[in-house]
Amino acid sequence: MPSGDSPKGDRSTKGQPGITQAALFGLCPRCGAKGLWAGLGALAERCASCGLEFERHEPRGRGMYLVVLPVTILLVLAALKLDDVVRLPVWALIGLWGALVPTVVTVTLRYAKATVLMARLEKEGSL
Repeated sequence: MPSGDSPKGDRSTKGQPGITQAALFGLCPRCGAKGLWAGLGALAERCASCGLEFERHEPRGRGMYLVVLPVTILLVLAALKLDDVVRLPVWALIGLWGALVPTVVTVTLRYAKATVLMARLEKEGSL
């Protein structure tokens, strides 16, 4: 293999954000510009820099239940275990779980949606 060729063929993915950067920081999978998310868990319509359409590839419907349900079950089990181990006052539990649950669910949904988006874009050949 010549020194300039990459093992993945003629496409170079160097400099493109991965799933984690796309999910957490909202970076476009193609150009790396910010703006992947229009809301907490909703993809933007398209990238402002490169024009890549996100909304067309957004996973919708019952498929996201497969992500949210296990996370919810784990959070409930963690809450029950924490209550057994450490007897916190009710106000502390409300503050803890009131902040933790939306954060964990949002990050999980973003990660799942970014994973599906990147898989669909790669399958289509848009990356």
